[in-house]
Amino acid sequence: MDNWTIAQTKELFELVRQANAGGKGLNWAFDKMSQKCSRSSNSVRNYYYSQLKMFQLLPSLASDLKIRLPEVKRDSFELFEQSEIRELVESILIGKAEGKSVRATIAELSCGDTKKALRLQNKYRSMLTHHRPYMEEVMRSLKERNIQYYDPYRRALGGDGSDDNIRKLTEYISKLDEQEAGSFLKLIRKLM
Repeated sequence: MDNWTIAQTKELFELVRQANAGGKGLNWAFDKMSQKCSRSSNSVRNYYYSQLKMFQLLPSLASDLKIRLPEVKRDSFELFEQSEIRELVESILIGKAEGKSVRATIAELSCGDTKKALRLQNKYRSMLTHHRPYMEEVMRSLKERNIQYYDPYRRALGGDGSDDNIRKLTEYISKLDEQEAGSFLKLIRKLM
C-alpha cells in the first residue's frame, strides 16, 4: 500500500499503542504519523486498518515483525428496550411530520451525547430497513390516535395531515411582506 516501510508500519502501531495508553484518540496517532511521513491522515488511517486486519488474520506475521497489536476494548453491548424503540420511532416519524430532519430529532433525543446519537441513528436505520411491519404498526397506531406522522416508505405525511399542504401554504403566505405577497399572488394567477 503506497510504499510503506516495515519501520513506518512499526512506528504507526507504536503510536497507536501510545494513544491508547495515554487515553488519546486514534486520530492523534494518525495525525502524528501523517506529519512524519507526509501522507494525509486519511491515508494513514486506511493503511492502519488494512494492516490491522491482516495482522489479526496472521498474528504470527505481527509477532515476527515485533508489532504489538492494540487490545480491543469494546463497550458492553446495550440492548434496546421495546419502549425505547417505540419512543425513538414515534419521535422521528412525528418530528419529520413537523419538518424536522431525522438527525435533528435524534440530536434532541440524545441531548448532545454523540455516542447515544449514533446508537439511536443506527437503531432507527435498522428498524426502517429490516422491520417494516413494526414501522407500519407504529404508523397505524399514530393514525388511530390522530397524530400526524411522516411515512418514510411513501415519503408522505400520514395521520391527520390531510390538509397539510394548505396549512404550509397559509403559513408561508403569512410570513411574506406585502410586496412578496403581491409577487406570489401574481405568480399564482399566471399558473391558473
